[in-house]
Amino acid sequence: MITAAQAKQFYDDSGHEVEQFLTHTVEPVVTDAAKSGKRFIFIFLDSLRPYDHLDRVITPLQKAVVAKLKELGYHALIRLDGEMYVPRGLADDDGNGPKHQNYGIHIGW
Repeated sequence: MITAAQAKQFYDDSGHEVEQFLTHTVEPVVTDAAKSGKRFIFIFLDSLRPYDHLDRVITPLQKAVVAKLKELGYHALIRLDGEMYVPRGLADDDGNGPKHQNYGIHIGW
């Protein structure tokens, strides 16, 4: 029987999770955007909480997706998007609260 670490390594090497993300999340959006005459898209991933840094919250899956997109000839990077905001449920009566900021994958062709 193989160890859990070996099984995880086999799974990571297979690239199945990356292919699923590309097929079900990225491909339909890229296809629609290209048919609409657009040259780039932005796919929302998550938001940064206060005191988070972008380079610390990017997951290995997200890094692998960007690397695969680059292999396919796209210009891809993970970057911040928009202005900082206070989520609705965290705002006080004056609208103040912890600031969040969205980030995602910017893909161009």
